Amino acid sequence: MKFRPITFRTFIIPLAVAAGLVLVLGVGLLGGLALRTPLYLLDRGGQAVPQAVQFVPKQSPWMASVLTRPDRLAQLWDYLATPKQRPSLRADRDRLERAVLAQTGLTYERDLRPWLGEEITVALVSPDLDLDPANGRRPGYLAVLSCRDVDKARATLELFWQNRALAGEPLTFEDLGGTRLIYGRSAARSGHGFSTFATAMVANRFLLVANDPMVLRQAIAAAQSVGDNVATDWRYKLALKTLSGPRVGLLAVNLPQIQQWLHPTPTTTLATLEATEHLPLTWGLISLGLQRQGVLAEAAWVAASGQPLEPHREAIEDWYALARYLPGSLGLEAMGHDLDRLGDHLLPWLAPWVEQGVNGIALLDTVDEQLGNGVTHQLLETVDQPYALGLGLSPTNGLPDWLLVSPTHPSTQQMIETLGRMAPDRGFSLGQLEILGFPTTVWTRLSLSQSRPGALQVQTEVAGLTAQVGHHQVLTTSPVLMEQALRVEQQQGQPPIWTDQLGRFPRLGESYVHLDWPTAAAYVRQQSPQFRLWETVAKPALKHLKGVILTSYGQTDRVRHEGLLIQLQNS
Repeated sequence: MKFRPITFRTFIIPLAVAAGLVLVLGVGLLGGLALRTPLYLLDRGGQAVPQAVQFVPKQSPWMASVLTRPDRLAQLWDYLATPKQRPSLRADRDRLERAVLAQTGLTYERDLRPWLGEEITVALVSPDLDLDPANGRRPGYLAVLSCRDVDKARATLELFWQNRALAGEPLTFEDLGGTRLIYGRSAARSGHGFSTFATAMVANRFLLVANDPMVLRQAIAAAQSVGDNVATDWRYKLALKTLSGPRVGLLAVNLPQIQQWLHPTPTTTLATLEATEHLPLTWGLISLGLQRQGVLAEAAWVAASGQPLEPHREAIEDWYALARYLPGSLGLEAMGHDLDRLGDHLLPWLAPWVEQGVNGIALLDTVDEQLGNGVTHQLLETVDQPYALGLGLSPTNGLPDWLLVSPTHPSTQQMIETLGRMAPDRGFSLGQLEILGFPTTVWTRLSLSQSRPGALQVQTEVAGLTAQVGHHQVLTTSPVLMEQALRVEQQQGQPPIWTDQLGRFPRLGESYVHLDWPTAAAYVRQQSPQFRLWETVAKPALKHLKGVILTSYGQTDRVRHEGLLIQLQNS
């Protein structure tokens, strides 16, 4: 599958947001960051599978389950942190709790902990409850809380509604097949968040909370109908069967539905939200486990019905030789077997964040902007050997510098020769020079600038450089990155420090992508005012995020398996 590149900003912002979403939704709900766990959760995890998924309709865009009590998720964080760090960490937890319980008048310690069980499941049931764009979008949200003491749960619920009634809110009581629904009359008109509530206690085991009684009706109907809820969905069963290991969270995502939720199109209906050529993976399940330094997520992406995948499994046995050419200052790095396949590995993580109609993601989208249209296509066509790719993210530069290293191969040599023939048509001149004793080919462009009236100066712009280094070919847009790569060859340099973490994955991957969060955040912050707003909201969680490593384990004809390592820091 070949991909049409999009702007680099469109790539980097979704990747950053996706990492933050998994971090916050998957393990941060109600209790802070993932490292706040009892020690045994590191080895055994929490509850094996969520029981509340029976209430989530299978067409829901997303569902997140926390499989242990939030207070358990708070204990180890304090235990692992130094005494100096604990006040700040507790303040972060308090801010997160206030945000989640806003508008309720409840506190976790006083009102929820005495009866709360080992599961909290939250879902977006529908992006628009009445499917009528004429009256605006009214999303429907559902939260399901398991109960270990039903009497205390009922007492808390009764006190909550008594306080709402005393505050002047008219209440409605509705019987639905033996289940009593309680909601304020305004709840049926709002639907825009949890400022209004509707609740139901089901089977003395679950407390259902929604922002509209319509959501509760849909949830109870889904639980009573086989095949209409996530628990009985064949995609969920297939994905869950392939995910092993201890977990504390589970995240389910319906990619077409999330795309429609984030990028609504009035003409799109549920019937048209099917797989397309650029999105053969339509549904995914992400299992979240804990490690001392962060979160290890295992993902199973399920192929759409009737669109089998091409099976492959090509683990990187020896990545050291290529990785050592990547300078440690880069903000984003990737390694793999086939550069054209990298877009496949990234697509399910980024697809929800890009508008419908974009038919692919390419890390090398800046190449065409720097070396001319068609260069990206050449690279994707010819770099079918192991590769290492790095992008330098500097907040002061508009376009990132990039570095590509691949073993010397006839196809690689042919690609370099083709780029050389294409250069004059794009206004570039080819020159030869030596850098640290290595013969280097340079793409340059001449331009005139006027520093003052009548004083013209000729300027030389370096657009690209390539050199053969040992048994590898190096191609870059930056003289600085070229020098660093050549110096590695001279001094037998070491791979970047993030590669030390690859052993934390349970198996070898066929590709790895690393994002240095502080570097990437500084770059995106400079490029996007919208990101600055999102970052402010998520700051209590994101300030502990150190980096993200994504790996692909390969795929069968039905499921693609990937891993995501979220590195956290206690500071």
